[in-house]
Amino acid sequence: MAGRDWEVRGLFGNEYALERAVDELKKMESPPEFDVLDRRNLKVVLAKDDSETKSLVKNIITIAHGFVESDAPLGAFDKKKAELKAKKQKADQAKRKRESQRKH
Repeated sequence: MAGRDWEVRGLFGNEYALERAVDELKKMESPPEFDVLDRRNLKVVLAKDDSETKSLVKNIITIAHGFVESDAPLGAFDKKKAELKAKKQKADQAKRKRESQRKH
């Protein structure tokens, strides 16, 4: 495998579904690198050019009643989430500023 520069993230409705997906990942011939982020989120890191494993991982997530939240270059999901959080904080600050100006 070349450099590990692709990630597939799965979101599950409950811990049991996540555990089922992890069990299936472990059964793979050459299990990919994965990380259970919390009770409902799974991150699988793959080589960018390994489309067969990527497809298999996405199927495992779906079959375990999960949702493929991200299928993107490594770090893209975290970057997008950080941008959305910053945008929301900026909007909240602007809203608070407008409300405080109305009170005065």
